[in-house]
Amino acid sequence: MAFRWITIPCSLALVLAACAATSAQTAVVALPNGYYLQPDSKKQTELVKRGGRVVLPAPIAAYAVSSTVVAGAEGAPTAESRSYTNDLPFEGKPETRYFVLDTNSGKLEKDLDAAAWEQRLKDLGVTTPLRIYAPLKWP
Repeated sequence: MAFRWITIPCSLALVLAACAATSAQTAVVALPNGYYLQPDSKKQTELVKRGGRVVLPAPIAAYAVSSTVVAGAEGAPTAESRSYTNDLPFEGKPETRYFVLDTNSGKLEKDLDAAAWEQRLKDLGVTTPLRIYAPLKWP
């Protein structure tokens, strides 16, 4: 009988601890080969390698994954792309800078103009044009 009275509070404590641990986790978007997108302290999207090393700091305006290549645009997402979360393809401007991450080798190329970005995608075997989209809003 006394064992039952000890078991119930201990079970309750374990359930509460499990709930607390679950709610403290950060939402992420899994990418190939241990990379992922996560929010920074301002809830802007950054590209991170397993273990927490930031590979490309926020903000990321848009991205797409093709096989093991992650490519996208640097900068803040437009208000239009945020109001239609992930429905409208990103439309770059002449000053837009792009990035390409080959997750197999870990090689990141950033600050690319549109022509260099498209050529690098072709070199990696990605079918172009590649449609990129704004990341979802972080909770």
